[in-house]
Amino acid sequence: MYSNPDIDVQSSGTTLSQHVYKTFGLMFIGLMVTFLTSYLLYQTNLVYYIIGSYTMLSLVILVVQLGVVFSLVRRLHSMSITSARVMFLAYSILTGISFSVLGLIYDAGSIYLAFGVTAVFFGALSVIGFTTKLNMSKFAPVLFIGLIMLVIVNVMGIFFDFSGMERIICSAGILLFTGITVYDTQKMKALYMANQGDEEMLSRLSIYSAFDLYLDFINIFIYILRMLGNRD
Repeated sequence: MYSNPDIDVQSSGTTLSQHVYKTFGLMFIGLMVTFLTSYLLYQTNLVYYIIGSYTMLSLVILVVQLGVVFSLVRRLHSMSITSARVMFLAYSILTGISFSVLGLIYDAGSIYLAFGVTAVFFGALSVIGFTTKLNMSKFAPVLFIGLIMLVIVNVMGIFFDFSGMERIICSAGILLFTGITVYDTQKMKALYMANQGDEEMLSRLSIYSAFDLYLDFINIFIYILRMLGNRD
């Protein structure tokens, strides 16, 4: 697990501020790739070819998501920086393909509202995670168990009608990823502290942390959209 390091860090190589900017910059690129892919598929009507296989696509994305996470964790010390970037961007495109159907489900105003609320909320959580003195690693087991339970519920929701529990599931999802976002932001800083001076490893870690934070943003956005969105 990870401790909460001090904020003011000096390094002869990449500074903490530079590492943070690089990490959030990569996260932002991933988000833009996702939403640009989604927008292009929707505008060109290619989204209609996706609807028929959306259930299977959702399962594929879940498997790929888990595969990317495990691959980045297990091969973090050996994976090339280029491979890690390609894997991140490929996942961003795949998520964008899945997101293209949102334009058929929700009106544009709801999507923009959910994105705006998510951006503000995520930004606040990142600041909290970066500045808090509370050691979030203490809550890691609880967050992990909650994540597993949420994944199980979402998979079951593909095959069963949980519409009556929609608000409860969305509230639980937002609450869970609130904690995970704070934890991942703090972990990003802790990983930097543990690898100061190793520029190659820091480059890998910026991709790894960007992917973590990207997933946090995406999941918060989805749950907020499901809760606040007006369906077409």
